[in-house]
Amino acid sequence: MTFHSIRDFCSNEMNTRTACVIFAAVLCVVAPFDIAQLLFAVIGALAYAVLQAFSGPANKCQFEAKQEQRKRTPTVRSAAPRQCGGLRTRQSAPTRPHPPPAVTKQDVYQPSCVPVVAPKFQSTGWEGEVAELVSQLMPGVDEEKVVQQLVLHVKQTIQALFPEVEVTGSAHGSLKCGKAFGVAVPEVDIVANVNPILLAQRLQQQRSRTQQSHADVKKLQKSAIRMCTDRLVQSGGLKFRRSAFRGEEPRVTLLVPTSLSFFTDAIPMDFTVNAVTPFYTAALLTECGQIEPRAKALMLFVKRWAKDRGICHASKGHLSPYLWGLLVMYFMQVGIDEEGPLLPTFEAFAISSDSAKQSSSRKSQQPTKPSAKISVGQLFREFVHFYSQKFNWRNEAISIRRGERAPPNVSLPLHIVLCNDVSEVALTIEDPFNAKNNLGACMNGLTLPRLREELLRASQLCTREATLTELLQPWVPAEDTPEKGSGSSPDED
Repeated sequence: MTFHSIRDFCSNEMNTRTACVIFAAVLCVVAPFDIAQLLFAVIGALAYAVLQAFSGPANKCQFEAKQEQRKRTPTVRSAAPRQCGGLRTRQSAPTRPHPPPAVTKQDVYQPSCVPVVAPKFQSTGWEGEVAELVSQLMPGVDEEKVVQQLVLHVKQTIQALFPEVEVTGSAHGSLKCGKAFGVAVPEVDIVANVNPILLAQRLQQQRSRTQQSHADVKKLQKSAIRMCTDRLVQSGGLKFRRSAFRGEEPRVTLLVPTSLSFFTDAIPMDFTVNAVTPFYTAALLTECGQIEPRAKALMLFVKRWAKDRGICHASKGHLSPYLWGLLVMYFMQVGIDEEGPLLPTFEAFAISSDSAKQSSSRKSQQPTKPSAKISVGQLFREFVHFYSQKFNWRNEAISIRRGERAPPNVSLPLHIVLCNDVSEVALTIEDPFNAKNNLGACMNGLTLPRLREELLRASQLCTREATLTELLQPWVPAEDTPEKGSGSSPDED
């Protein structure tokens, strides 16, 4: 007898013994039962067998399918690269995909119960209407006092959060223009200044060091703005309107109601923490007014026109009031043929960082003006004509630092946008405080065509001597073809 036959015989004998033992155990268990109990037990066994017969193959198929899928799917270890010595490299954690870029939405017409209407003037003629509008846009002494009272109110309200806070404020125009488009782009900036280290400690950050990364500073700003906003709304009586946290300097827009008795009208204001752009805007506007009063008047005029035509809302990708001011300054440096430059280069301004050359520059580069002066209305006509007809958007850069028409510096990056499936160079605006920073990078494929469209429209209206009311007709997206509009409506963020 072979070894295999002996093993089979032993195995069969063991199976027989096991079966006998199991049968004897079952008899011992069921012997005490009566006929009814045995009948129920048999019926339960048969029902269980039937259920297993129907459900067993399906479960088995699912199990086998999962096992087959696991065999076909390669493991991470098998796909890991090897080094020269045969050792496996340590596999790094999988990188997270970059979030998709923010999609710029086109504005769609929305009916309003209180539509915005074009302003009407008592004066007659273009020059008279422009002079009347400029006088309305100039902030008065009483309005400056209101801003200072508002600064004190904000400081007292948020001092419970940051005892060392310093609050500053400025008005870039009259507070009486605070409705509709004025709410979208306020004339008042309130800035709370807090030491970043103390700010990090107050916000219970894990790391509070002197030098923090750009992302950490942005997080600190946003957290501080949220805390201050909650305090100003709950305890200060202000009303929240909108937030703009995607820009370089996060901010919120608040409304000061008339119930606080600061002003006869509600005052919209932008609030931010540790921002510098509001300071630049106020300083340049003040100095331009001191050097050339027409420059300040033109800045206010251009900003009001840009607001009414929906191309001044920075959170939508349009030029901010600060950038519109730079466009006006550059135009008054290079774009006037009759009188020559009306503003000096940036070095002549007190806000310039080159303080050693301030005194000499202000004297040597102060423009000499003849007796015959171009009016503000004529300057606006030249302004829109210059940027719509003369300025080379592709090969020129707006630089108040150089004050001359020239290509952008090699260190200044160009901003390319996609307009109707065609790549175009957006407006190149050199940062006067950082020559390597292109401030025109805020524009996108929707706002660039809108800017050119509005400049061309204004130039055509001025050529045919249209009224100021027609020029300042508030822009709204087309109702039937909303895709043609890309600006910002006054009541949207």
